[in-house]
Amino acid sequence: MAGHDETIRREFAKQAGSFEDPDYAFADRRLMRWILTHVPCQAGSLVLDVAGGTGHLARAYAAEAGLAVVADLTPEMLAAGKRQSEAEGRRNVMFVCADAAGLPFLAETFDLVVSRFAAHHFEQPALVFAEMARVCRAGGRVGIVDLVAADASLASEHDRFERLRDPSHTQALPADELARLLKEVGLEVIGRTERDQPVPIERWLSQAQAPPEVGETVREALAAELDGGAPTGMRPHIRDGELYQTQRWAILVAAKTGAGDRPDGRC
Repeated sequence: MAGHDETIRREFAKQAGSFEDPDYAFADRRLMRWILTHVPCQAGSLVLDVAGGTGHLARAYAAEAGLAVVADLTPEMLAAGKRQSEAEGRRNVMFVCADAAGLPFLAETFDLVVSRFAAHHFEQPALVFAEMARVCRAGGRVGIVDLVAADASLASEHDRFERLRDPSHTQALPADELARLLKEVGLEVIGRTERDQPVPIERWLSQAQAPPEVGETVREALAAELDGGAPTGMRPHIRDGELYQTQRWAILVAAKTGAGDRPDGRC
């Protein structure tokens, strides 16, 4: 796993400087409202954002949470998030360098444990989900927000293009598989929603600082698909003269059941 961890650090160290760009899809306030609607947080909760990067999600929860902790493997991402958090005047956000597959926290510490757009970078997502379940208190919630495979028959081809752009990508699992993995670690899936999201190809490529030859390969494949060629799984389209792909995003909410628990989707 160490080799993949180094790939993650290398790729996201490159991206750290632009992760706070408000024009980046993952920083979109509409996206954040969608997540907070489906994965709410009660006042005073202890929240853990796993593989949280610069802590977009943790900082959003900080308005209600007692403490929001960002755990991430890439120091550059954590440093960028810490600077932004301080600029926003947030005093209840903590940044911790940690491996998602071996979280440095005691069992049953957090009320809400979340991970946003990270599972498709996990080499062994089952290990990470088990860790998320371990550090979540009985009666708490685990939330997974991720890019998922829209068409299982094209998933491997979709993943191939994702890895060309960012070698730290492992696999975008179908939402059903994410649900199965959550159940396997003892969690009860109590909420699930999906949406299609248009993503401009040029911004997607530039975010990962993909080499020019990768951009050329991707554009050619998508143009060929639009002309009736082989499907890529990326579901391309043209909007206002610009080339887009259509990603499928999913949210799954799971409960760690215990005595007196209410599995109603609230953290």
